[in-house]
Amino acid sequence: MVKNKNKKQAKTKIFYPKRCTFFIDTNNLINFQMFERIIEKFDDKTVNRLNEVINGVKFYVGGNQWHNTEKGYIKYPAFEFNFNDGILLIYLYKIFKLGYYRWKNMRYGALRRYIWESFCHELIMALVHLIKLNLNLAEIAKEYFLNDDNDFIQKFVSELFNYKENFPLRVNFIAINNSLWQESIPKKLGFLDILYRRKIDQLKGTINTQSIKIKFFNELRKIKLNNYKYEYNFSELINYCIHNKHFEMLFRYNENFYDKMRREFYYKAKRLILKFFKQYKISNEIKEYKDSANRTHYFLTHQTFERVKSACLQTCISKLKNQMLKDYQIFQNFYSQCPICQQKNLNQTNCEKFYFNSKFTFFKDILLEKMNEAKHLDDLNNDNYYFGIPCEECFKIVRNIHGKFSDLNQIQNFILNY
Repeated sequence: MVKNKNKKQAKTKIFYPKRCTFFIDTNNLINFQMFERIIEKFDDKTVNRLNEVINGVKFYVGGNQWHNTEKGYIKYPAFEFNFNDGILLIYLYKIFKLGYYRWKNMRYGALRRYIWESFCHELIMALVHLIKLNLNLAEIAKEYFLNDDNDFIQKFVSELFNYKENFPLRVNFIAINNSLWQESIPKKLGFLDILYRRKIDQLKGTINTQSIKIKFFNELRKIKLNNYKYEYNFSELINYCIHNKHFEMLFRYNENFYDKMRREFYYKAKRLILKFFKQYKISNEIKEYKDSANRTHYFLTHQTFERVKSACLQTCISKLKNQMLKDYQIFQNFYSQCPICQQKNLNQTNCEKFYFNSKFTFFKDILLEKMNEAKHLDDLNNDNYYFGIPCEECFKIVRNIHGKFSDLNQIQNFILNY
């Protein structure tokens, strides 16, 4: 009997974090410290408000563990809140999936880091959302199916989470952004580690794209290198620098030349970053690794990556030269004003489409020809005739780069009437 009692106690993992009157039931699925590292970043007022709103937090595996057919439950991507007992239900499988898909679609970073950040993000968003709960409506919420999508329920839910009276929302996001994301990954992620290992085993036999294959083998190398001490391959730092909004428009609209352009930018950026590392004596923080084919790979710690990524990005933006980008800048500056509504600096999206997208080559040729003939856009426009790149709203109406204002008036009148 004593042994059975001890086993039962071991299975029940309930904790009360500092400053909290609500309990944490881990269900032996996570380490309590994982939650503690997050809640300690919240200030006292926020924790006191959470004490008023929730009675507990429970962790579940959560494959398909929703309560859609029960009253008093409200559902979100990775958690539910039960108004019947005031308990927040956190689903680890949902959290893992969000982290995995983010890792899969990003060009840098370690999978376990994305899983950990997904855990932090979903838990923080759940708690921050519950801070806004109007307790005056909480009792009424028990009587409704809160996941229905009819207008009445949607309006009620909006009012349910719209509490503002006497409570300024204060979450220490400065501490969260500047310390939580910078911290090392916990050595143990509980059941998330099991999901991680399952995914790695699954990927071994199902990889069918080159990009995922590269990410997968880098992940295996990161595991081998002092058990995740080095979370970034050097090539991932380069990818971080060249796949940003400054250069991305080149890649986005030039799919046929993507590989060639990416190689050009990749090797130029690599030389710049290596020079930067040498100049500021960071080269000693690079870890060299040789694979089974005797190829050399270089890795960085998370701390090094976070410290240098912004400086490397700015170095690449300022020094990576590309003739197409130079020509585009002249083009964008010339056509920066909508010729119809006269608003300025609104043509970024349309300028990119016309210049980089092969679908708009006909328009681009005309625009370049006229640009070379005139000193200013005003020279190509008059009271009767417009020419240039319309803003997005105007382009929806005219679907052209030139025309008569009289025709435009007829189109507008037609739209107003019909």
